[in-house]
Amino acid sequence: MPLRRRLAMTPALVLAATLQPAIAASGDGPQSADDRVARELNREFISKTSPANTSWEALFEAYQGMTPCPVELDGDFSAVDVWPKMTDWSAMSDWAAQNASVAEALKVAAKKFAVGLPYGADQVTPDLRDAGVYADVGLAENGSVVTNLPYLKAFKTLSVWAAVEMYRRMEAGEWTQGFDVAIDNARVLRQLCDRPMKAEVLAGGAMLIDAMSMIRDAMWTFLDDIPQEEFNRIALRELPFIKVGDAERMKRFRLPEGDRFLVTAAIDNVFQGADYPDADRMGEVFGVIQTTDSPLGRFGATKRWTKIADVHGSADASKEKLTQVYDDWYRRWNIRPYDPIQELPTEYSVLNEVRYAIVVDTISDMRSIFNLRERLIVEINGTIISAGLCGYYRYSGDWPRNRASMYSQNVSKRFDFDPFDVEYGRFLYENLDGGEEPVDTDDGRIYVSGCVLYARGRDREDSGFEEASFDGVTGDMIVWPPLRVLARDQGVID
Repeated sequence: MPLRRRLAMTPALVLAATLQPAIAASGDGPQSADDRVARELNREFISKTSPANTSWEALFEAYQGMTPCPVELDGDFSAVDVWPKMTDWSAMSDWAAQNASVAEALKVAAKKFAVGLPYGADQVTPDLRDAGVYADVGLAENGSVVTNLPYLKAFKTLSVWAAVEMYRRMEAGEWTQGFDVAIDNARVLRQLCDRPMKAEVLAGGAMLIDAMSMIRDAMWTFLDDIPQEEFNRIALRELPFIKVGDAERMKRFRLPEGDRFLVTAAIDNVFQGADYPDADRMGEVFGVIQTTDSPLGRFGATKRWTKIADVHGSADASKEKLTQVYDDWYRRWNIRPYDPIQELPTEYSVLNEVRYAIVVDTISDMRSIFNLRERLIVEINGTIISAGLCGYYRYSGDWPRNRASMYSQNVSKRFDFDPFDVEYGRFLYENLDGGEEPVDTDDGRIYVSGCVLYARGRDREDSGFEEASFDGVTGDMIVWPPLRVLARDQGVID
């Protein structure tokens, strides 16, 4: 399994549960029969941003005008699978050149405040709807929850195009144009991370992680050719402003709240204004949600939910529990990650799974979003510091003995921040004095040389980069040098 596949296996970034179903659903057409949730989401999250400050129309106009990608994008292929020695590189490079005008659309979109795509398939033009570029959120005719987001394929396509165009430009020695395309794409993906639905945030976060990793891959690939001034530009003036105000801790990254509106609508649908749920309606709605594998499976699930109706909490109690769950998540989101409060059980984890079964079964734990934020901080900060290291290297011909020598001149010290350090300290760094050291990964042993910049990983411990993974679940998280390029160069992966 290639190294990058670790990304798809982590609980925080399960693309199989977000991006892929949304793409697969695009051919089925809109599914929501009740537009109340879409209207509420638009009122609470979309209408507050002026259309002049939204990016979706420019992005999707450019997307519609693109020629088909030579590689099938409905599978698990993503931006990090792009590199100049890939099998289909010639066709991919030609595709990027044919669609070079997309760069201007990304540049325009990157300057906007939000994506701004309204919810509801009827909120976009028929052409966009027919192309599967819409966000459909609500309740189906049978009362089940619908989160149909086929528009995410457009973002994936644009991200893959940006990766190809970056490499194409760099092969031609056009460093500024190459980095600009990649960074504009990253800024657009950061906007996607501010959408209110959890599935959108997870998908956007996964693509933004790939975008940062892709930039580091390119920095290593062209290290001896990219001028110092270009590394300094992206380290000091571009990457720190992926989103203005985020700084080193992503302070403006919000906890998504949109799913709360879906759960409330599901509660109202089952209770129908009564104090307690209608047993037949509850079995019909949630039996479908729980399993659609077979008629027998649906029968068993329906029977279970019909029985739960007899002991389920009232509508008011269910909504109160939902509020308590979200209030607890908000409180944890806004305090320091290693505050003792974070060690206490969450309201979600102690919910009675029968009495509040609707709440338990229609929302999932937000721990994945907390994990995503930590991962994004490592990726963005690590890319900034890596660019600073490269700028120092291009100036002096060697890697710094300690990081203090590159602060201010090559990079801002504040971004040397490791979210996995319980003392809120810096990344770990080591100059290898011209030697090389082995690193054990999921795909085998890789040798690193020059210097190593890494975060501690999810166990919060320094394992001396003897073991590493992209997600930090096992060992440390090495951000420089980029493991993917080393693994390719050393024949560990294709």
